[in-house]
Amino acid sequence: MKPDSISNNARVLIFDAYYEEKTLYQIIEKILEEFPLTWNGKKVLVKPNILGPYPPEKGVTTHPVLVKAVVDNLIKRGAYVVVGDNPGIGGYGMAEKAARETGILDASSGCYKNIGHNIVRYKISSDHIDYISVAEDVLDADIIVNLPRLKTHSLTYFTGAVKNTFGYIVGGDKTLIHSKANNPKKFAEALVDIYQVRPPSLNIMDAVTAMEGNGPSNGSIRKIGKIIASDNAVTLDTVAVNLIGISTESVPHLHIAGKRGLGETDFSKIQLNEMIVPYKDFQFPSTFIPGISGIIFNLFLYRYIYKIPQINKKKCEACGICIEHCPVDGIKLTGEFPVINQDKCIRCYCCQEMCPEDAVLLFGRTINFLRNLKAKFKK
Repeated sequence: MKPDSISNNARVLIFDAYYEEKTLYQIIEKILEEFPLTWNGKKVLVKPNILGPYPPEKGVTTHPVLVKAVVDNLIKRGAYVVVGDNPGIGGYGMAEKAARETGILDASSGCYKNIGHNIVRYKISSDHIDYISVAEDVLDADIIVNLPRLKTHSLTYFTGAVKNTFGYIVGGDKTLIHSKANNPKKFAEALVDIYQVRPPSLNIMDAVTAMEGNGPSNGSIRKIGKIIASDNAVTLDTVAVNLIGISTESVPHLHIAGKRGLGETDFSKIQLNEMIVPYKDFQFPSTFIPGISGIIFNLFLYRYIYKIPQINKKKCEACGICIEHCPVDGIKLTGEFPVINQDKCIRCYCCQEMCPEDAVLLFGRTINFLRNLKAKFKK
């Protein structure tokens, strides 16, 4: 393994952009000039966000036009390119299906690979997990180029460059990690542990459009019109969260990454090529509590006032995806529809994330608080 170094240069580039091939090609060309690396003869893993088989217009995955612009630029520079991710949705042939449906398969100029076929059991330094199943291409690549999408996330509140490295993990280990790191703080720690296995050398965020609301798959599309780039994922994410109107302290995994010295999380210390105007009306998940209240919530009160996931029977198609992806086997098909066992549920919201019909509702913080209070007095 040839681990990438963590850049200490707090520098982020921001470009006005839209989904047009020539425009994005020129932007990527500029980014590669501004963050120079030796590409010729190097094996480069291009890691987009391929959460599942969603078409580009849904805004769930990295847009294929951006992927093509990156791949074509790297091939021009003599790199041996592999494009791959481990989608959240499992099952035989699902990686190829997801790549095809997202348009990334065709955009990869023949460089797409199902990186989940070759797996390495990797010992990790973590308080929550001992080993992870990692795609061999992640460990063998000379350079990793990370292509996250700017989105909200019901568990982590924000998903960007650091969170995109969770796609290093193959197969059932994703659900295993959720079951062992079973609250936002623990999962944030585990997520940063995984990121540290192989921090990417270059991060290019698709923020031409973003997802707001209950992301990462069932939110609403918001036009942002930006491509954001940095050689440090933590620093890039710091700029991205400030762009959408929150601080890194409100995002547990970025707060932890900053404390570990993995990147600059003080926005005032980051060098930008242009100033940003934060969005004041960006919509966050219903699970999100901003400011100091949110920090206290994550550290001390999560188990008492978390949102409760429930099935919306009007939308549910009983496809079984939520059952398959529940880390604690807490969802069963009862009659026509799945039923969530609230006593088993760890509130990881994988069911909501993976549901293709947006049939999992998150609500009832006050109800849940009263439910826990009642249970406490019964003891």
